[in-house]
Amino acid sequence: MILEKIKIFSNFIKFEHSLFALPFALSAYLLVIENNQFNLTMLLLIIVALISARTYGMAINRIIDRNIDSKNPRTKSRELITKKISVRDAYLITIVALVVFYLALIGFNRIVFLLSPIVVAVFTAYPFTKRFTYMCHHFLGLVYLIAPPAVEIAITGTFSLPVFLLGLSGFFWVSGFDIIYAILDIEFDKNNNIYSIPSKLGIKKAKIISWASHLITIILIFLIGLVENLGLIYWIGCTILFGLFIKEHFLILKIDKNNINKAFFNMNAQISIVLLMMFALSTLI
Repeated sequence: MILEKIKIFSNFIKFEHSLFALPFALSAYLLVIENNQFNLTMLLLIIVALISARTYGMAINRIIDRNIDSKNPRTKSRELITKKISVRDAYLITIVALVVFYLALIGFNRIVFLLSPIVVAVFTAYPFTKRFTYMCHHFLGLVYLIAPPAVEIAITGTFSLPVFLLGLSGFFWVSGFDIIYAILDIEFDKNNNIYSIPSKLGIKKAKIISWASHLITIILIFLIGLVENLGLIYWIGCTILFGLFIKEHFLILKIDKNNINKAFFNMNAQISIVLLMMFALSTLI
């Protein structure tokens, strides 16, 4: 019974997707500690803050979108729609996640605590953006733009150019893959006045914009290596990342649900792991 509830909760917040969220922020941490002493407590607090913030974002998204999800064939089996989780319990999850988030922030400086409402506001506003703007994908990307500088601010009280570039690369990466994922709902979005780039511009142009976003991602990651004068391991990682992005977009040359899911879940998981490993090996060795 308990295990079943844990499974339902994990599915509700898509806990495994934290794999997408953590690498950019943790890579920022690795860049920062090149010039600062490693602190395990601070690292753990960063991870707790990231996971709890993401849990809040996912839960509030499910709550706000529940009426839309109930009409969409792809999402009508989600936990709130099938009553596996009640709306009351979903709100409870958001409250607990926020409490944990702010408790984690106590371990950092006052600046990051004062700036934290921006993160909460972006997570809360995102579900509404698909109701009025085709740039909703890029609004989601703001979360990843904010995360790396937030990590550096938490540690040092300021942020540097390389960490900002890392955040900017996360912005374009997430925006790009969210555009790909939105292709799954293109007909539903058109018929229900839901805003997305695929529903506005069509699949072909959406794929071009997504590829352009990911190309910018690679360029920005390349620039970080130049600014930080990172070594051979980093450049090997950049080459692997570029190859993975090519493979991701090769997968969606033929549009079907299976290919898009592979591109969204499998490829992005691999990209996340390679990104974190290349920063870890380049900064710690």
